[in-house]
Amino acid sequence: MPKLNPDHPRARNLTPQRVSVLAGLAIVMVANIPRFLLSGDTTRLMLISGFAVAVAALGVYIYRQLSDVAQGEVPRLMRRVFVWLVVGLAAMAAFNFAAPMLDRPREGALEVLVDGLTLGLVAHVISLWMHRGRKSD
Repeated sequence: MPKLNPDHPRARNLTPQRVSVLAGLAIVMVANIPRFLLSGDTTRLMLISGFAVAVAALGVYIYRQLSDVAQGEVPRLMRRVFVWLVVGLAAMAAFNFAAPMLDRPREGALEVLVDGLTLGLVAHVISLWMHRGRKSD
């Protein structure tokens, strides 16, 4: 598959940051699969599985279209998304641990896992957005 010409209008949308966000999104989607398996919700299971495959395929496509310099940035961004996912998991685990003190019911481990990964992904996206805002100043 030939790479897009850098002057192509769609080429500016193919960035290493998008690859890291898509990878994080695929991880969050895959983490939901056990919940739907246990609940027997086959419709959601099929939808989340199909979308996870589509998101992963899009991430691979974008990665392959990146220049060599941009591909070199992807490992750093993947480490960064991994750190944010772990931070999100820790934050949700702490919140769930403190739930009785906050007069809230405790959630199950799968809910904490998915909520923590989602929180980490949102934090990663916000950090990328804030970094981009500082860069343009």
